Order: sequence, then C-alpha cells, then structure tokens
Amino acid sequence: MLVVMDHPDEPRKETQEERAERSLKAIFGGADLTVESLQLANEFTDRQTGRLKSWMRRWTGRVS
Repeated sequence: MLVVMDHPDEPRKETQEERAERSLKAIFGGADLTVESLQLANEFTDRQTGRLKSWMRRWTGRVS
C-alpha cells in the first residue's frame, strides 16, 4: 500500500479499513454498537459525497 503524505509533519490519515478495525475493537471492548455504526456510515457518506462534489466541479469546470 502506498501512502502519500502532503506534509511530513502531519499525522497519517487512517484508511477506511483501519477505521473499521478501530470501531470493531471499540465495540468488542464495550462501546455502543449503534453509535460506532452510525459514525462509520456518516464518515463513508461524507467521503463519497466529497468525491462526487469534486467530480462534479471538474466535470462542470467550476472552481468553487
């Protein structure tokens, strides 16, 4: 796996798989299943929405 970091001083972002594993560990450690699941779903939706917005901006030629 290749990880590209823009700034070496910034911490590396978690991959989707690492985030899911962290949630599973939290759930098995007693965390609320509903809360963890909702957070994962929201993060996934936010990423996909961001990708769609980015694609739409490139497709329409808009900068904003």
